[in-house]
Amino acid sequence: MTAQAAHADLRHLDLRFARRGERSVLDRRIFSWPFVITRTFALDPAMPHQQSVILQTASSAMHGVDHLRQRLHLGTGAAAEILTQGAGAVHRANPGDTTRETIEIRLGPDCWLDYLPQPRILFPGAAICQTIDVEFAPSSIAFLADGFTLHDPEAAGRLFRRFESTTTLRRSGEPIVIDRYDIAGDARHFASYSAHGSLLILAPRPAELLQAWSLELSASLAATQGLYAAASVLPGAIGIGLRFAATQLRHFRAASLLARNLIRPRLL
Repeated sequence: MTAQAAHADLRHLDLRFARRGERSVLDRRIFSWPFVITRTFALDPAMPHQQSVILQTASSAMHGVDHLRQRLHLGTGAAAEILTQGAGAVHRANPGDTTRETIEIRLGPDCWLDYLPQPRILFPGAAICQTIDVEFAPSSIAFLADGFTLHDPEAAGRLFRRFESTTTLRRSGEPIVIDRYDIAGDARHFASYSAHGSLLILAPRPAELLQAWSLELSASLAATQGLYAAASVLPGAIGIGLRFAATQLRHFRAASLLARNLIRPRLL
């Protein structure tokens, strides 16, 4: 067994949320090192049945041979918010090694998920392949955030080696959206933008309404400092997709928060 295969067996997280009366509960909690899960919190007065979980890692970073596997399942009517303790570092991978992260999300009818991990911090020489696979019921709602920022401790302009990410949104097993990028660490790709990411808002609505929301989002984001961003309707009118490029990580975070604050109350 290779070192990478051995790591794949160790780094595992499996959470399931279920609706119990007036609140959601975490009724399955399986995890191994480096994941750490403590209690859940009810943080949003506008959605008192939602439970928030802060994913923590004992290692606080991902390395070249790491393979993290996550599975999140929301049953009918459940509501959950998944946060992380902070931006996670992805360190250098040796030639031939790739850090891997596999995330499987299953959303039942009438459930709500805010999946809002902090962006990755890509150190020089990092190579990461990330896969997010989402199966959703037509009546489910989700905010799915993803992003990364660049960091060279020596401020020498060194970049990561490669970042590959694929997010698939499926309905009844059929792929409706496949959002994929494969980026090499080339300075020509980034110019003055050091933070990049996306926000997928899964909320099936009439196409005309989603288009109006997208135009409003794009106009609001255009006024945000240090940001280049746009919003568009997802295929099949299943929601809205946003893409961000920011000069600093704080501008990226501000843009993601602005988008959620604009759309979330309308869905509630």
